[in-house]
Amino acid sequence: MRRLTLPRYTPRLELRDFTRDDFDGILAYSSDPRVTRYLFFGPRDAERTAEYLDGLLASQRETPRSRFELAVVERDSERVIGACDLSRVERGVFDLGYMLSAAHWGRGYATEIARSLAEGAFLELRASRVISTVDVGNRASIRVLEKLGMRWEAVYRKHRRAKNRWWDCHLYVLPREVWEAEQVLRAAEPSPRSGPVS
Repeated sequence: MRRLTLPRYTPRLELRDFTRDDFDGILAYSSDPRVTRYLFFGPRDAERTAEYLDGLLASQRETPRSRFELAVVERDSERVIGACDLSRVERGVFDLGYMLSAAHWGRGYATEIARSLAEGAFLELRASRVISTVDVGNRASIRVLEKLGMRWEAVYRKHRRAKNRWWDCHLYVLPREVWEAEQVLRAAEPSPRSGPVS
């Protein structure tokens, strides 16, 4: 069974398994209604955060592991600032998601997370495609998915009932061949030079 290498590093972040010591960090961002506005849960209080963390730690012991819900740690501050996940939906298909504390929005962190998870899905878990469902009103996340190269495929009307309402969600898809073509293009881009050539 293929495994996802952990921890994962981006230029500014570490993506790693959660531990018991992360409780305060999880509570800080998941209790914020701004963070959970477009999510099916929350805001979470201390009791629900403890239940959530128990579930995360249990999922880490599953064999084979089909859910990788990871802490997002800012490398400079060493603080847990959010979570991200890569979950097996069916053979060869993985669902990607993320959430960040409001204080860390607008810095490009979500793009770093999405790129790292997509790379792990395709190179290590041998995914044929990566998908993501996003609330139709969540324009910031839609921009991140499009920047990753994901394509809009469908809109799910009344996709799920949560928080006393029905949610309409977009389905975005990144096929392996599209991701691979993008890697070839990025590899062919000239490297930025630090100074003039003599």
